[in-house]
Amino acid sequence: MTGRPPSHPQEQPWDFGFDWVVTCTVDTLLGRVDAMRRVVVSGPGARPNPAAAMRALHAFAMRRDVDELIEFAHRLDYRDAVTVVAVAALRRDILESADIVLRQWDKERDPSGAAGHRLTDRVVHDIACQRTVVDVALFIRQCSRAGRTDLTGRTVEAFTAQESGRSHLDKALIYIALRDEGCAEEATDLLHRTLVAIAGERTERREGQSPGEFDDLAGALQHLSPTERILEEWLDTQLREPDRVRATRELAARLITAISAPYTSLVEHVGTRLDYYAVAEICGHLIDWSHHDKAVEIRRHAAARDDFDDLAELIKVWHASTKLGKTTNDLLADIMLQGPPSGDEASDPGRGSPRTLAQIEALHTALTNRRSDAECKRLLRIAAATHTRGRSGVELATLLTKVERPRDRNRAAQRIARDLARRLLDEGADPVLFVDYVRELRAADQADAVHLACKELADPSDAVRARGPASGEHAGRAGGTIGRIGVGLYEAGLPRDGWDLLERYLENESLVGPDDVVRVVATLVGRWAGDEPSPGAAGRQDGVYRQHALLRQDRVFLLRATVGRWSDPVRREAATALLHEQGHPAEGDAVIRSFR
Repeated sequence: MTGRPPSHPQEQPWDFGFDWVVTCTVDTLLGRVDAMRRVVVSGPGARPNPAAAMRALHAFAMRRDVDELIEFAHRLDYRDAVTVVAVAALRRDILESADIVLRQWDKERDPSGAAGHRLTDRVVHDIACQRTVVDVALFIRQCSRAGRTDLTGRTVEAFTAQESGRSHLDKALIYIALRDEGCAEEATDLLHRTLVAIAGERTERREGQSPGEFDDLAGALQHLSPTERILEEWLDTQLREPDRVRATRELAARLITAISAPYTSLVEHVGTRLDYYAVAEICGHLIDWSHHDKAVEIRRHAAARDDFDDLAELIKVWHASTKLGKTTNDLLADIMLQGPPSGDEASDPGRGSPRTLAQIEALHTALTNRRSDAECKRLLRIAAATHTRGRSGVELATLLTKVERPRDRNRAAQRIARDLARRLLDEGADPVLFVDYVRELRAADQADAVHLACKELADPSDAVRARGPASGEHAGRAGGTIGRIGVGLYEAGLPRDGWDLLERYLENESLVGPDDVVRVVATLVGRWAGDEPSPGAAGRQDGVYRQHALLRQDRVFLLRATVGRWSDPVRREAATALLHEQGHPAEGDAVIRSFR
């Protein structure tokens, strides 16, 4: 029980008891409203009743004809006129509300001078902020059909304003509704205003504060229409307007700074679909604003394109940019991979197969045809040569020989040597890769590159691999790899390179342990000592795993000139003992005779 009688005013309609308003004249209404507010009647208990005046105006707004509302609104005080028209616009059917606003709008702009109060701006704001999303969409549709573009623009502006209280879900809903009502232009304008507001808030946001705005909007649009790429289509539409291109590119960059997973399709779209000028400009903005990670994402998507003319133009524009030019090498490194990026480069460095040699030549030709800076073509050759993952030894050597400047070629060869050493010693790559690389280099008369490759493999510059011999389950692994490569070089007709590699490796006592020595010897005599190959491996025709026995006198001399000269007698004697234990007495004796 509330303790209130059923007839309490709060339980009645707001205009209950005001039926007289339906038929009274405006003068009567004005007089009675004034009386309610001023208490012109006398008697005991008489007091003002402003709420009753409000009820009377509410009844007038809800129950009088539209024609009468428009005709008499200008006779009311401005505040009462706003109240009456706003109540009618907010509480009546939306089509009737639209009719009221349109007629009031026309009356306010009557050139005859009978404009009266200007009410529509306030009323439009109320409709945009307080009516349902569908009602607002219908209101905009009616205004658009009537050709009142000023009204549609004001409504969209009020709806998207930060102070409107509208959520990004509301804005996504009305965007969908407007399109359905045939108001594509208004829908695009609304989305544009919303995104501009998000970008503006983003620029004013303190560092480290979570944005959330773009994710809210993108998530709502994706939920309402999962298969459409609404934001991407909006971006394409804006970029087709010549006077909006630069502003839209900057806006796109600002929005991208607010993106977090899972709404990254806009990043992908910029990289894969926009022209090269747009890609470079947007990435330049991101670099300026210290969002390097987003710029890298876009760059990788752009680099995955298959149109070599497009890639050539992108390289030209990128290299000429004062903001991006220093990262041209990174762009070219990304271009060396086919297919879209699949994740973090650090965890997935081989996210795609490398560009073929024919594709690289096609890109070089495209750069030439577009009169690109010679530096672009020079950097392309270096990037192609130093991308080692997924390439055969023959391809690596072929690409290296296309690097024209000797200094560039030497640096590229050093990098290739480091990459090959890491892949062979750390990742267990096939030794054929190294043998084919050296054989092709010798055929191309690239002795310096051969020297660098053998030196890096035998005495790696990498601090981790060069810190000392492995132990435990990894002991001897490097020795087996080096031994097999040495055998492969002998069988490829390159005995001098095979000897040079083995000698460099075995004399490096800071890196080589007794297990490595035994593994090298086992390989040279044609046995694998605890690492037996599969039954068919011995007959392979690639030459690396085929049974091979280095002449005993050569093996003995090799050990005497290397292990036999180790300065640490403890490790030297350990190597000798292990050679005897593993069935290599002649080689063990050679070490003993050397240090005696």
